[in-house]
Amino acid sequence: MEKKLLSPWAEVKTQVSNNNVEIKVWGRSYKFFNSAFPTSIVSADEELLSSPVRLIGMVNGKPLVWENQNVFSLQSNNLESVVSGCQSNNDLIVNVTFTVEFDGMMRMDIVLFPHPQNTSDKKTPTIDNLWLEIPFNHKTTLFHYWPGCWGNANNSGMIPDAGLSLPFKPAFWLGWEEAGLSWFAESDKGWRPAKDNQCIEVVKKDKEIVLRFRLLDTPPEKLPLTFTMGLQATPVKPIPRDFHQWRVYHYGTEKRLPDKEAIDILINQIAELGVTTFILHEGWTPIQSYWKTSDGAKLKYLISEAHKIGIKVLLYFGYHLSTLAPEWTKMADDVLIKDVNGGLIGEFYYLPKKIIFYRLPDQTNYTVCHNSKWQDSFVNGITQALEDYNFDGLYLDGTIEPWPCANQNHGCGYKTTDGHLKVSYPIFAVRKLMKHLYSIIQAKGGIIEAHQSTCCITPILSFCHCYRDGEHLMDGRLDTETLKKLPLATFRAEFMGKNFGVPCRFIVYERPPLWTYEHALSITLLHDVLIRSVDKEGNEDFKVAKHLSKICNIMSNFGVSVAKWYPYWKNEKFLKVEPEDIKVSFYKNGNRLLLVVSNLSGERNILGNIILNPDALELTTDFKLCYDTITGQHISLKDYCIQIPLAPLRARLIQIE
Repeated sequence: MEKKLLSPWAEVKTQVSNNNVEIKVWGRSYKFFNSAFPTSIVSADEELLSSPVRLIGMVNGKPLVWENQNVFSLQSNNLESVVSGCQSNNDLIVNVTFTVEFDGMMRMDIVLFPHPQNTSDKKTPTIDNLWLEIPFNHKTTLFHYWPGCWGNANNSGMIPDAGLSLPFKPAFWLGWEEAGLSWFAESDKGWRPAKDNQCIEVVKKDKEIVLRFRLLDTPPEKLPLTFTMGLQATPVKPIPRDFHQWRVYHYGTEKRLPDKEAIDILINQIAELGVTTFILHEGWTPIQSYWKTSDGAKLKYLISEAHKIGIKVLLYFGYHLSTLAPEWTKMADDVLIKDVNGGLIGEFYYLPKKIIFYRLPDQTNYTVCHNSKWQDSFVNGITQALEDYNFDGLYLDGTIEPWPCANQNHGCGYKTTDGHLKVSYPIFAVRKLMKHLYSIIQAKGGIIEAHQSTCCITPILSFCHCYRDGEHLMDGRLDTETLKKLPLATFRAEFMGKNFGVPCRFIVYERPPLWTYEHALSITLLHDVLIRSVDKEGNEDFKVAKHLSKICNIMSNFGVSVAKWYPYWKNEKFLKVEPEDIKVSFYKNGNRLLLVVSNLSGERNILGNIILNPDALELTTDFKLCYDTITGQHISLKDYCIQIPLAPLRARLIQIE
């Protein structure tokens, strides 16, 4: 992969003074002032830290005090900056290397060892405990971690008053709706927490919120100790202002390509919807997640016809190696993910009464690990497919998730001191894969849309144009008590995307009458997020696609790409809303407003009252017109007060001019 600066990021800037280093990347800065660890992290013009990142503990029964601290810039260019630091006392020395890349990802390598004077005197210090702490300011309210759990959204949300205490998680984010900080590590190798469920803690204090990593709660068996982890301030890049206009239609789960006549009909149908991006799911190739097809002529024809009317085509690629792939016998043992017992992961059955996934022709598929030589095969295969078929981008299913792996044939997993094999999570390998794919697709002016569940790992998500999330909450799980299962704070933490810098599209499986796309829109539109609705055959629901097309037209005609957005959690001075089950987010473009008004009650019809504050809105003229943009219905507006009836879990788009 050619090393080059990728759009939309800016060059890395490094400033050095006496024992101080400051690194600036797009939208963020990291300072190391007389410290081996960050003393300041700024994102979205906000200081994230309440005090410097710290390595604390007890040594020989006494609190660990670092008497000497040094930091210097080892090397820097427009792509990355390497900062070296050390801190020491009479007992220990810690060396730290931070490698900061242009998207703001900081790899942190820590080495801890006895001070040489102890070695010579044979007085090896006893490290009673050692914690890494990141102290956040009190604007920090939201959390997200991976892996989550299929069937609930407990891995994201509002930080509880009692804080959090968790087993090891390879990725953890803390922040608020506009910014935050990601931490990540590929394994807990070398960690010795007192309890397995207390590896990671979030502790609320009077003046700060502490994200704590309990590296050691008991003395290590030997020194030196090494730990590799990473930090990344978010958002990682600017959200494209025109993302509302990305009109996507998704075709089929396992359907093979139709004939030319059906292709013509399909292309005309999606053209009438104003679709700009057409996704072909896995049925375009007979081999799961592969880069060649026996339907090459049909595929080229479909792509050519789409290009004639300005529609980009994305092809599906997943995270599997199929038994039908030619590479299976040559590579499977070396490239597949294995659990700690040597078992393979991700088998898809095609058996009566045991169908997990229906895939024809008959084949079985297992999860691959991109920390193996499969990464090169995958990139080379996609590169060749781009040349063969001339498509525009990738729909990646699960590919951005660094699945846990213990296959030591390619370097995953590790053995504890007592010989037990444990998994690792190949975050850096998947990041490398995505950076490579992004550089290829970005050069074509294309799009990478990544589907995952519970997994917003920003050093990987950086190299996606859009992500899809929420499948783990479908299959009727949101039918009842919707906001208990998907609280608004949870949506803001994981499914909105603005805090990460990557647009999100929420996945909806309809289960009428209890759960429909209209129910979903009552939540997503409040957060400036659209949906992907799936019918029983895995296609984008055409009825829903028509409705979404109308919403996109409304947004386009209003000019949301140039308008300012005022979300419900921070617009109180502009409007008053009654009762509390009603939430309102709005866009402002000059003297025009576009309101998303939602009734979040699950069972009550409500008459909502919205009272606008013309002074706070800085209006230069009175409003003359108020109407429902979907139905065209006129709505009475008197003394800047609007009354709107709303059905349970429904949203209305109201324009005021």
